[in-house]
Amino acid sequence: MRKAVLEKLPRLLLCLLMAVGLIYTVLGVLDTGESPWQAFLVCAVICAFLEGITLTRKAAALGSALLILVCLGWAISGTGWRTLTDLLRAFTLKAAGIPGALPLVAGDASMAVAVIAAVLCFLCTRKGAGAPAAILMTGGLLLMLWLMDRPEMMIRLLPTGIAALTLLMMDRHPEAALKRVFPWAAVILLAAFLLTPGEGVVVPELKEMADSFRQTVMDRMFYTEPRDVFSLASEGYYPQGSSQLGGSVTPSDHQVMQVSTPRTVYLRGVMMNQYDGRCWRNTLGGRRYLWDASGMQNQRILLFDQNLPADGLASALTKEADVSVRMLRDSASTLFVPGRVRQIRTGGELVPYYTNSAEIFATRNLQAGDTWTVSAPLVMAGDPGLGTLVDAASGHADPQWETVRETYTALPTHLEEPVWQMATDVTENLTKPYEKAFALQNYLRRNYRYTLQVENQPGNIDFVTNFLFNTREGYCTYFASAMTVLCRMAGIPARYVEGYLARPNGQGEALVTGRDAHAWTEVYFQGFGWIPFDATPGEGRGGSGAEEEKAKEGEPPLLTPTPTVTLAPEMITPAPAEAPMETAAPAKETAEEYTARRGGFPWWAVFAVILLLCLAAVLRVWMTDPGRREKKMTTEQERFDLWMGETVRMLSIRGMERKAGETIMSFTRRLDREGKSSTSLSQFGECASLLHYGRVQALSTDTDLARKSAEGLWKEMSLKEKTECIWRRCCQKKADMVY
Repeated sequence: MRKAVLEKLPRLLLCLLMAVGLIYTVLGVLDTGESPWQAFLVCAVICAFLEGITLTRKAAALGSALLILVCLGWAISGTGWRTLTDLLRAFTLKAAGIPGALPLVAGDASMAVAVIAAVLCFLCTRKGAGAPAAILMTGGLLLMLWLMDRPEMMIRLLPTGIAALTLLMMDRHPEAALKRVFPWAAVILLAAFLLTPGEGVVVPELKEMADSFRQTVMDRMFYTEPRDVFSLASEGYYPQGSSQLGGSVTPSDHQVMQVSTPRTVYLRGVMMNQYDGRCWRNTLGGRRYLWDASGMQNQRILLFDQNLPADGLASALTKEADVSVRMLRDSASTLFVPGRVRQIRTGGELVPYYTNSAEIFATRNLQAGDTWTVSAPLVMAGDPGLGTLVDAASGHADPQWETVRETYTALPTHLEEPVWQMATDVTENLTKPYEKAFALQNYLRRNYRYTLQVENQPGNIDFVTNFLFNTREGYCTYFASAMTVLCRMAGIPARYVEGYLARPNGQGEALVTGRDAHAWTEVYFQGFGWIPFDATPGEGRGGSGAEEEKAKEGEPPLLTPTPTVTLAPEMITPAPAEAPMETAAPAKETAEEYTARRGGFPWWAVFAVILLLCLAAVLRVWMTDPGRREKKMTTEQERFDLWMGETVRMLSIRGMERKAGETIMSFTRRLDREGKSSTSLSQFGECASLLHYGRVQALSTDTDLARKSAEGLWKEMSLKEKTECIWRRCCQKKADMVY
């Protein structure tokens, strides 16, 4: 027993050393605030227990039974599952850039890291595992630190690196004792750390490639960074602050983007769902989805109406067209696109994401020269025949109709009767939702005046009500807000949109400037989806509005505005403090929501596992190569047996088997007589018989003869036979590696 314990001790020490570096590094990255010493102690106990149960078969049986009982007891208890759930939620929120939950479970997190580290390091330091497993784990941790840009943490991996290097040296020199190998490994790795310049040696080309690769990985797999969201405030349309619509504006003529489009197109930037009497906000959450994520394909289809209208209703109106955008100045991360996007192709390093409010954005702010192309049906209210198509689509299935109707018909309770009465009067005698929306649009266009010079909006009066009944004039944000509110009052789902209006010339090119910044309304119709409606009069859209006036579907008679309404100052609560345009409510995000936001099923993890398995397979092939194994052997007899076994394996693969009672010498002579191989094997057979039956020690010339025989057979083998030979090498037990 004492001898067995002494044999296990070196591996246990390596296991503990490796675990120390792993725990110290992971806890540092997680930043739990917990001291690592308790985790080290738990890990040491687990490692010692695992080593102990491998001493004898009886110990293994008892230890395994004890482990099973402990795991079952933990699983059955409600505390165990609750702890696991809390840990998963905290870890996922931490990965999403929300660290607040992790300190609440810091103790449990440290214990979980200790247990995982103990098991991994125990497996990596097994005799059968060899160095590759330890090197792969160390390399994985280094890759994690590099991707997270945490180079200061590399020093914490020093114990793990020393253990991995020790295992590698012992793998190459099996006869060497740990006490001889370990000091060399420690000195080599410490020297590498100490001799590395503090500032590093930077090769600009290599650094650029590495940074580009890291950014690509982070953008596509781990993007959780805060970002800038587009708002008309960037074009001067919020002179009273981001929490209050209204006030005089003076748009700039600066060039924003160059757009190639076959017709006038509304390039939406952000969509708002909640109106509070002063401004619009997006309160649908901050979940993000990678555009190319196949696991979230159904989500993308619903958000961008890619399944609407039904296939049987396809027409020229729903035919896709390409819209290309080239930025002429820097902007927020929002990509400006038409609605109903089918495909998006970005240029350069732009990686497109989208939110659950159907906003599309890149992982960085836009820069002059950035380009993207979108394929989408360019539909807008007033297109000839659109009303008929919408009516026909209303009878078809729409899986998200109830959700959309509930979300986009909500209104604040302070809105008073005159506003509701106006929505009723304008849509009176109209039964079809499209006719009602079109009637509201035309009513606002014809009865309210467009101007950029307006009085400041009072803070204690509803913005839409003040516009409809008091000022009766304004610009796009006034008209879009009123249109959205009135549609909701008529029971039609609608949302407020901000972006740009692109009007092409005869060559299909549009130069979009700051004066083309715009706000409009998108209205949802059951079975058809979102359609842009623009209630702003033609002058406010930078043109005569002739294209939109071509169709008069559902146009109501001209109405006279309701007389001025004076509203009580207490109708609206005092103005809130300035708030960002994007409200994510991150603290309420669950682990399931985070998984969805990151693109559903983590295919990147599957690819990483596949990559690691491929790397492990390559390492296994390299380790079992007879040329490499020969260098590790100390006697000529071992080398000769190695090549003899390789020769016998290849003969077996080629169907050349020894018959019952046939000696090696007679077997090889028969093969030469039958001419089944161009490589002469008789001399090799005689040598093998002499060494095995004559009690003669092998010489280097004997090894050379066996090696040449094996190499000759290898050259004759087909690709399929060589593959089978490599497979057999990799699958053979370590005890069978020497024949």
